[in-house]
Amino acid sequence: MEFTLLDNGIDSLKKTQDSLNRFNELYRPNSYHLLKDAIIYLNHGIEILLKYILSSRNESLIFKDIKVYMKAKEHLKHMPPKEKGFGTYLEKDMPTVFDVPKDKLQNKILETITLREAVDRIELLCDIEITKEFGDSIYLINKYRNDITHHSIKLTSDEEQKLIKELKILYVNILGFFEEQISGIYEKVDLERFEVTQAEMKQWQQDMEDFYHERAMSDLTEDDLK
Repeated sequence: MEFTLLDNGIDSLKKTQDSLNRFNELYRPNSYHLLKDAIIYLNHGIEILLKYILSSRNESLIFKDIKVYMKAKEHLKHMPPKEKGFGTYLEKDMPTVFDVPKDKLQNKILETITLREAVDRIELLCDIEITKEFGDSIYLINKYRNDITHHSIKLTSDEEQKLIKELKILYVNILGFFEEQISGIYEKVDLERFEVTQAEMKQWQQDMEDFYHERAMSDLTEDDLK
């Protein structure tokens, strides 16, 4: 058994599609959690697979402060095998950068980057194009994730169906990007892709334009409107 960034990301994508497929199969009051699960799993899968791409180039790219990471790597060279903690009973006892004590890092915390930071590094440090369609998909999913994590949401039956349809389109866009960057991702996910009609895609693109126009207008000050 091995847990890798790639395995974790693919697992989240599988759970996303499973949640969306099962939503309409269950009695409504028993299926609402599946919408929440789909959003959280998709957001998680995106973040993990972006970090997998960065880590494949260089592990340091997934950490906020490269100086703290380098300091951790320096001390890691002199650390003995772990005596306790996850993996020791599996004879996986070699420490990682996360095992380096804070006092060895000048009391700084070794943190990994956020989803938005991962997107910026993919585009600017790895020279991988982030299309507007893919970028919009990522940020909208992240917004949904933040909404259901920090706020309460109430949807009508029509709004539920619209959200399901939108999530399927977002899933298709996101899976397409990762297939280009991670060879064989479709096969690894091993799930059928959702079929999206031209009308559904056109409506989604219009909804996205409206969403970002409204957000841009809300960011304007009174002086901007004079």
